[in-house]
Amino acid sequence: MAVERKAVYYGQVELIPCIVCDGYVLDDDTAAVSFRGTAKLLSMHHGALQNMATKTIPKSLKPFWDKGSNMATKTIMVVAKNSHYKGRNVEVFDSATIESLIRAYTFAFASDKLRDTQKHIGKRCAMLSASLVRTALEVAIKQACGLSPNIQQTAQKNYIDAVKLIKEFGFTCTAGDDI
Repeated sequence: MAVERKAVYYGQVELIPCIVCDGYVLDDDTAAVSFRGTAKLLSMHHGALQNMATKTIPKSLKPFWDKGSNMATKTIMVVAKNSHYKGRNVEVFDSATIESLIRAYTFAFASDKLRDTQKHIGKRCAMLSASLVRTALEVAIKQACGLSPNIQQTAQKNYIDAVKLIKEFGFTCTAGDDI
């Protein structure tokens, strides 16, 4: 029987302005986001994400999915004192699975392999990927210089910059101007 993981830390993650997700750190130091938070982050309907977690990933993503990578959610017990879900079980995706989803959708989008109903997810993932790479670079440099940057604020700024850049190149972006 698998050991049930516990969420010992809780916080609200806002990588994209106005998209707030429940984030957890588990007792094995794994970072995770709630199932619904992952769906919001990727701009997916939670039913489609549930199908991927319980059945299989779409054919369009398979060439870009790591062999042996697990798409299943983890059920965790929330023990974090500041969570409104304390004492309850919650479904989460760990950060490795979320990164795999972002990468697969980005590569499938870039390869023009997504169906029309999936393209908005590919666009969101491409923007997320670009903003998170820039965020990682900025934060690593600033930390090496002895600063303590606000990672969420940096990610939000870089996401907005990615949206502006897409529009400057003449592409249509589904993210509104009001972010």
